[in-house]
Amino acid sequence: MMASFSLTKKIGSLLLLLAVSSPMTRANDMTKFNWLASESAPHHFPMQIMRGSSFRYHGSETDGLYIPSGGTLYRGWGNSISTHVVGADLKPLPDQLDITFYSYMEDTFYEGTFDLPYERILNLFREGVEADKNNPLYRRVTVGIAPGGSVAVWLTGRKTVEVFFGKAKKTERDWSKAMQYPESKRAEFIKAEVEESVRPDVLAAIHKNGIPFDQWAQFRTKYQWSPTFVTERLPKDNNIRYFNGETEDLHFPLSDSAIKAMKPVPKRLAFNSLIKGRDKLDVFVIMFDQDEMLSAFKKLGCNGEQLHLEFSPTLPKPDTKIRLYNDKESIALTKWVVE
Repeated sequence: MMASFSLTKKIGSLLLLLAVSSPMTRANDMTKFNWLASESAPHHFPMQIMRGSSFRYHGSETDGLYIPSGGTLYRGWGNSISTHVVGADLKPLPDQLDITFYSYMEDTFYEGTFDLPYERILNLFREGVEADKNNPLYRRVTVGIAPGGSVAVWLTGRKTVEVFFGKAKKTERDWSKAMQYPESKRAEFIKAEVEESVRPDVLAAIHKNGIPFDQWAQFRTKYQWSPTFVTERLPKDNNIRYFNGETEDLHFPLSDSAIKAMKPVPKRLAFNSLIKGRDKLDVFVIMFDQDEMLSAFKKLGCNGEQLHLEFSPTLPKPDTKIRLYNDKESIALTKWVVE
């Protein structure tokens, strides 16, 4: 009887040990993670986050992680800028964003308080730890700000995924106090910041055509598309950056679910290819033209058609052929550049 009890006790202890030591169990039980707050703004549209902006924990007005502020932002939509290592290593995830920011192009302040999808953020962080506990997928929670008050939040790291998009409202602020610069030199200051951040040809186009306020919302439109390759051997994988700021790696051959998945329009796509007659892989990094891509995807995929983005890589690289097609129509893409 005692032997049976001892065996049962040992088995119970072993099961408990396995449960505690299982990475999946730990990941599924985690509510605190090692993450940092960061910020982002689009190319050509300089922005600035005001002091006091922060990610909040569970609606608290005092408990949260501040968002880096004070610098002029223009490095690209979805690209994290600052890294301020503050607070405990393991922190709760945010469920609210409180932000005030300034748009140089408009000379306008915006502010907003937004509820964030906590359960989705939590599940994504858990999945990131489960995939690789030593190098999780996500390391930052990044807020993006754009003209017109557009606000996005991404989880960023080895992969970038959007978890929120909203609109802040215009607000009034004491400009001199907020920017720490004399009001008498306001126009001069704004002009200098804009000219330092924006190429002259781009600035001239903005003055002519106006600010595309709806652009960042349009970037979020998704289509059913997948990349295809006319090559002797499929790439092992490729890296995609989308216009909406998200990034991911696709692995070949693609599964049916990956082929049919709804995805934003790609901004950049990198892959390697074995060109006939070569004994090594060549790397292709394709940068797409925004207007050409948005127009082509809208024309061929507006009714939910399955789209294929086809690459026929060759050397020299600029001779590569790229087209977007559905089962009825094809558009040759010509305005891209390759590295």
